[in-house]
Amino acid sequence: MIDAQPNLIAHWQDLNAQADAGTITIPAGVAKQCDAACATYIEHLEQMKRDALALKTTKSWGDLKSAQDLQAKFLAKATGTDRSLDVILQQHIDVIESMRMLFRRYFDETMAADDQTAANITALTPKN
Repeated sequence: MIDAQPNLIAHWQDLNAQADAGTITIPAGVAKQCDAACATYIEHLEQMKRDALALKTTKSWGDLKSAQDLQAKFLAKATGTDRSLDVILQQHIDVIESMRMLFRRYFDETMAADDQTAANITALTPKN
């Protein structure tokens, strides 16, 4: 029996909703480190995706039908179908972007609160 694949995008969207509701929190420092790790991983996945798309321009494998069939089979693994590598890599990128939305909120909110506090202090400072 094949287990159903979890919907990771929905999972991270749910975590974002919980963060909106204030039921989960992540320390800003942890969120910033997680965001940096996500950014690095997205760069890696994007490079893998570019490499997969580069396989579209494969050189001829010869004139034999078996060579052409094998070339088409490998190309379909890399790109052009809903189960090809480029599509799967994009799905991974989408999940990591959902993760980043959760992590970024905490250090973005911290920076916004700090900016507002600084503005309030400036407004209360007497002019000489």
